[in-house]
Amino acid sequence: MTLEYVLLDVFADKPFQGTQIPVVNLAGRTLDEAAKKAVASEFQQTETVFIEPENPVPACVFTDRGPQRFGAHTILAASFMAFELGLSKTEGSFASFLLQQESGLIESFIDDNNGMPGNIQFARELSPTLDRYTPDVTRLAAALNTDEKHISFSKYKPLVVSVDTPTLIVPFTRPEHVLAANLNHDLWNAMLGEMYTSELFLFAPGSITGTTEFHGRLLNPNLAKAVFPPIGNVMPEFVAYLAEQQETASGTHIFSVDRGSPDTRKSILHAEFDKKLGREVRCRIGGNVIKMGEGTLFYA
Repeated sequence: MTLEYVLLDVFADKPFQGTQIPVVNLAGRTLDEAAKKAVASEFQQTETVFIEPENPVPACVFTDRGPQRFGAHTILAASFMAFELGLSKTEGSFASFLLQQESGLIESFIDDNNGMPGNIQFARELSPTLDRYTPDVTRLAAALNTDEKHISFSKYKPLVVSVDTPTLIVPFTRPEHVLAANLNHDLWNAMLGEMYTSELFLFAPGSITGTTEFHGRLLNPNLAKAVFPPIGNVMPEFVAYLAEQQETASGTHIFSVDRGSPDTRKSILHAEFDKKLGREVRCRIGGNVIKMGEGTLFYA
């Protein structure tokens, strides 16, 4: 059996940036879960998307551990390929595509650039849970191997936000302090950090690309130092965090955030959200996708 696939750079404004996501086209073919896990393992990327045009649910996400929920990166990757394969619905200057997420639906919108997929955006309604009981800044700074002033002097405060996953969001004063931070596992364990969250999102106003309002970095106890994983999956939590700030007025807010380091691949994520008192936060998250390669995988 031969399987066609493409390699996409997601949330990338130019080639060889962003996060690489393989997308396998299963048109006319069927793979069980064990086979999808094996294929995902072969690519050795963060996640692998499978497109099944004949299936009522035409897209799914796998790693070598099994099926996964759709996150920001895989939504964009699946939407890009749905446009190329003619699975999206033409809406004039753009196309739309529906993804199944458990019992709900995720709708994405793909700009039509003369028959080529352009900027891709998806919308979500957020009903976050907020927990202001967080580690004190002194202990938190020590656990992150940073100077306390780099956190305490920020205009923002640490906060645990949960939309999909409880995430401890930690503000810093400058991007270089976010880049330099790393988790001291002994101190993190001593303060029972996993009682708060298994994920930390560090951010600061500013940019490493010179084009965004914020820089962000995801940390967790399983990551090695100097690793900069994709941050798309915590964007709902970050949007909810910004919407919760007292100085964030009602109305529509637009921002962008980059991730990576000067020596690694960089991603740029664009987001906007509507804040209305007494209502759920509606957000739209998007970015660019670049096709970097395509090929054939032989599978017995």
